[in-house]
Amino acid sequence: MSLRSRSILMAGTAFILASTQIAAAQTADGGLETVVVTAQKRAENVRNVPISITAVSGQSLVDGGVVSFHDLARIAPNFQSIEEGDSRTSTMTMRGVTSQQNDVGQQSSIGVFLDGVFLARTGMGSSQDFLDIDRIEVLRGPQGTLFGMNTAAGLINIITRKPNLDNFEGQVSATYGNYNTLQLRGMVTGPIINDELGVSLSAYSDSHAGYTYDPVTHRHVDNQRKYGVRGKLEFKSGNFDGTISADYNHESSECCSAIIAKLLPGANLLGVPIAPLAPAGYPFSRETVQGTRNINPNEGGGITADLNWTFGDFTLTSLTSARYWNASPVSDIDSLPLDVLDNFVIKQRHKQFSEELRITSPSDGRLEYVAGLFYYYRNSSDYENLALGSAVPAFLIVPGTDGATVIDGTVNDRSYAAFAHVDYHWTDALTTSAGIRYSIEPQHVRFSQTSNNFAFPGLGVTHQKRRDEALTWTLDANYKWSDNVSTYVSAARGFKPGGFDMTRLNSFTGFQFRPETNVNYEVGLKSGFFSNRVSLNVSAFYTDYKNFQTLAFDGLNLVTTNAGKFNTRGFELEAAARPIDGLTLTAATGYVDAHYVNFPNGQCPSGVTGSCNLNGKPLDQTPRWTFNASAQYDWSVGSGMDAFARLDASFRSKVFYQQSLDPNAVQNGYGLLNARIGINYGDGWETDLFANNLTKTKYLNFIYPSPLASGVYVGYVGVPRIYGIRFQKSF
Repeated sequence: MSLRSRSILMAGTAFILASTQIAAAQTADGGLETVVVTAQKRAENVRNVPISITAVSGQSLVDGGVVSFHDLARIAPNFQSIEEGDSRTSTMTMRGVTSQQNDVGQQSSIGVFLDGVFLARTGMGSSQDFLDIDRIEVLRGPQGTLFGMNTAAGLINIITRKPNLDNFEGQVSATYGNYNTLQLRGMVTGPIINDELGVSLSAYSDSHAGYTYDPVTHRHVDNQRKYGVRGKLEFKSGNFDGTISADYNHESSECCSAIIAKLLPGANLLGVPIAPLAPAGYPFSRETVQGTRNINPNEGGGITADLNWTFGDFTLTSLTSARYWNASPVSDIDSLPLDVLDNFVIKQRHKQFSEELRITSPSDGRLEYVAGLFYYYRNSSDYENLALGSAVPAFLIVPGTDGATVIDGTVNDRSYAAFAHVDYHWTDALTTSAGIRYSIEPQHVRFSQTSNNFAFPGLGVTHQKRRDEALTWTLDANYKWSDNVSTYVSAARGFKPGGFDMTRLNSFTGFQFRPETNVNYEVGLKSGFFSNRVSLNVSAFYTDYKNFQTLAFDGLNLVTTNAGKFNTRGFELEAAARPIDGLTLTAATGYVDAHYVNFPNGQCPSGVTGSCNLNGKPLDQTPRWTFNASAQYDWSVGSGMDAFARLDASFRSKVFYQQSLDPNAVQNGYGLLNARIGINYGDGWETDLFANNLTKTKYLNFIYPSPLASGVYVGYVGVPRIYGIRFQKSF
């Protein structure tokens, strides 16, 4: 670790010990407001939940300028979310575990839930904009005994606001900034029948011009064009309440172009020298030399019915949802101005249905429990056409054809599960819990590969099945030393079913990969001090993974295989303080040491053939350190007006982007600084000025060797400095 990185971390740790969690607002007595969460399927103070959890209120998201899923990496320690090209390849990392679902045969170790409904693809989750949010809960570690779908490494639960049954209210906002950034958001809610029937409607539109210039096509690229809408209807009468919600999201961005990240001596593509083609000042000149457009069209939505019946003090819940998501990106994957692998066409279609039946016991007895049944169905199809261009030597192409390799696959995936979670309060201070889940996961796939080139064989069609079953569990004990201080210990087993490597293949050997399992051990402290003006939450973990489903880039494809065993260990520390009225300080840091214990057949660096022994080596895409902090000061400026000023800082340490730990695909540690200052006029109007990446930090989100090239590395450059003004009217 560099001296600069050590200095940042030491300063951050000192700030934490002096001050932590971002979900805080001021209460009437000047203390920190603690978020109420539903991580255990009942409303609880976050300090009483024996889980490592970052809970962020909707207002805190607005204060911190957190508007998209990828922004969560700035506030949740040991969590990263990155879009590596199109939305289909979005990547999430939690405590060293990286999940990406570029093809339809993969499942995720990290779950994303929208109002309790599991989203089948990482891209479905990461494409969400945070519209009319009540709160977000980031839970680390296995959670299968409380949530419908298995989540081996953890989950993100996005909870949107319910309709107001008592009063009409609304809010509209407009943000304008450089790069023609324009963000529009609106929400209105109110009763149809007071106290019985209410409705809400919210919508957003996000756009900006291209962050990158392409002198080959004479276009500014990497723009954004997104919009979405959500409607909710809530009904309450007697012992019944229900909420029906529907949402839709659409994106038509021209994104994301790869830039030249690094050239080794003699770098070439099929014998053509690349150095003369590289733009001056790469990789941070914000210029790409791709020969064709990269587009990222995707859309999705769904409808959900959350129905609750109360019988005495017991609650019966039915959560039913149908959703879909389609992605149709087109990419120039060689990332160079040569017609080699241009116009790579992908069409993925995903449909899912889920039903969860759950009974919840009363919350005031010695014994409390949640038990349920879960059913899930997913149908996904994937068509990919990778054609070889005119710059490819003729001897690689079947004469008279376009040289394309075409894959076409379909997955039918089901999950059946029964789960239960029991809490027993031995005393007012001591609570022990146990949870169990039994899952059955049958899958059926059809996959075909045809090829008109000699790089890949034509394999024909295969129909294959698999059925995975698993018993998972959790055990924990929580002790409340006072109303504001508790400690816990826990152990939990996680599970992710096996799958199918439905990408371009050399053979059907290794087409299936095995289930992934883990056992997580954790201890934690949750606390508030000095009349709740200071809070401190700490968790430490150790996790053993077996048959971890890991990804490697083989030069043309992301290939999934099982690593025999790896360990991950570390901690999260979150703190918040209000040392004086009006000043709120938050900070959080995470540390992860994740390394393979048994992985003798891992990926080798670019240019090295065969497999390499990665025993004892760290995992890729996992920074050892993450850190974030904020300082916000609110003060009165008279005449009923209030002002605020805020700084947000985040840092992540060095990360390898390839499984092989290729030294040419590394991003050193870097930090980002955001600033915001504004005024509330007291009549519902607010105005603020903001700047993100204030110091113009230069970094790359991902780096990989360019396909078919030698000594050429490409990647995706981070967001530039964005500044602008926001207007908001509440009524």
